[in-house]
Amino acid sequence: MGKRVEKALRGGAPTSASSRAGDDCSTPEPYTCTGNFSDDFTELWQRAGLDKVFIPVVRPRGKRPGTPTVDDAKTTAEEEHSEPAEEEPLPTSYTLVDNLFIKRPSIQVEFDVEETKQLQINHAKEIFIRSWRLEEKVVNVLKQCGLDRLQCINLWNVGLTEHALKSLAGFLPNLTNLKTLVLDGNPLPETEPYHYLIAEDCTLQHLSLRNNKITDIGAKQISQCLGQNGSQNRCLTTLNLSYNHIADEGAKHLAQGLRMNRVLLSLSLASNHISDPGCTALCGVLQRFPLTHEEVVQRRKLMSQQGYFGRGSSAPGSRRGDSKDRPGSNRSGSQMAARASRGSSKKKDGKKGEVADKTAKKDERGKKGELNKIASKLSVTSEAPKGGKGKKSGGAKEGGKRLATQNNATEVDASDLPEFVHPLLDPNTEHTEGKVFVPGCMTLVNLNLSRNRIGAVGMKSMLTAIQYQVTRRRMLLDSPVAPGLLKVFLQKNLVPDEHPIYVAIQDTMLTRDPTYKPEEKSPEEDAQSVVG
Repeated sequence: MGKRVEKALRGGAPTSASSRAGDDCSTPEPYTCTGNFSDDFTELWQRAGLDKVFIPVVRPRGKRPGTPTVDDAKTTAEEEHSEPAEEEPLPTSYTLVDNLFIKRPSIQVEFDVEETKQLQINHAKEIFIRSWRLEEKVVNVLKQCGLDRLQCINLWNVGLTEHALKSLAGFLPNLTNLKTLVLDGNPLPETEPYHYLIAEDCTLQHLSLRNNKITDIGAKQISQCLGQNGSQNRCLTTLNLSYNHIADEGAKHLAQGLRMNRVLLSLSLASNHISDPGCTALCGVLQRFPLTHEEVVQRRKLMSQQGYFGRGSSAPGSRRGDSKDRPGSNRSGSQMAARASRGSSKKKDGKKGEVADKTAKKDERGKKGELNKIASKLSVTSEAPKGGKGKKSGGAKEGGKRLATQNNATEVDASDLPEFVHPLLDPNTEHTEGKVFVPGCMTLVNLNLSRNRIGAVGMKSMLTAIQYQVTRRRMLLDSPVAPGLLKVFLQKNLVPDEHPIYVAIQDTMLTRDPTYKPEEKSPEEDAQSVVG
């Protein structure tokens, strides 16, 4: 019997999972996320060796109340005038709930439900955490969960530390579908490292940093990510910095960031400490402004990289003398002689050159015709998704809502696609008074400067910027130019509502509001206007 027991022990009899888990030498198998957020978070929390008693509770977020309709108003009015119904008796039974379960922190999640044949998968679409300290261990567990469909993270008053914020910022580029990040009520007054959230490789579109005690130091760091020092975030469209401590110096830094930014659409600086100098700096970027020496040098470098300069020259077109950025240099006699010899040879072979040019033009026309045919085919027909039946595309009937998908057999060159145009390469650049002027930032549509300390000087500069944008928009109505400011909020500043400059701003912006509808005149008023 003793030999049999020894053989069984040497042969490696099957051991239980609990014994393998208790063995310190054995390494646990890697966990693959199923996509169900609740199960993945619980499993990863336990695998991290954290306390099971204090694990956050994953709860579905309550549905938001819908907008009331006319029928709802009628029913509520009828209930008010109707006789009161009899009160229901109070329940005589109740259930006891552990007090620790009620006070445990919760993660509210809005799920994206995926129905399969075998089971139901609840993907996390939006995550909301309110009023409990979000420690770094929770952030590490969230980073390991499968968050492929996550679109929004809302962390309000969670006591973020600098290390936790940097850890979250380093993970944001991996969340390809994440578009909105809200970090309201998480002040970090010593370092203000909020600029890590809008790095150049980050794909966030909406960022809210309200009530974080951000000063001019934090505004300077954020402005550098918007468009300074050669780096620029090309995805952020909405930035909310209201209810902070940004003063004139911070507004000036943000204005420097908006000089080369043509992506940001909405900027909120409400409830800060901005006065006339800061407002004047912001308004100076919204209209034509001269380039600095460093920007002129950068412009020439970009033009040389983009192929604006001809061979042997460094100015737009083919000659350096045509450039007004700096005067042209003297040409050597050897270059002039070489050009003269080229001109004489061209006169001799003029007829041959004309024939060659004609044939080359025909070839180019033929190639362009073929490319246009391919593009028209791609725009009309669309590829059906895998595993589904093909459907006819709407084409022009749907107003261009459906985009043509690329066929696997035919690929479109990257050079044919539209590229990001740097503001320094704007074709409407002007050269006057020995300076290079660039059109102002016309892509900013919404600007909120309410509840600040702006006086009459700042209001006048704002009116000048708005008038410039209106005039520029009218002059370039046929060309694809950004609309400029459509909404400006300036209420509750040092200027009263009856001030003529404030009234002129409101009257001008009223017609630029996209939701503005002119008052319909009655037939009598129309007849009087025609007679008059």
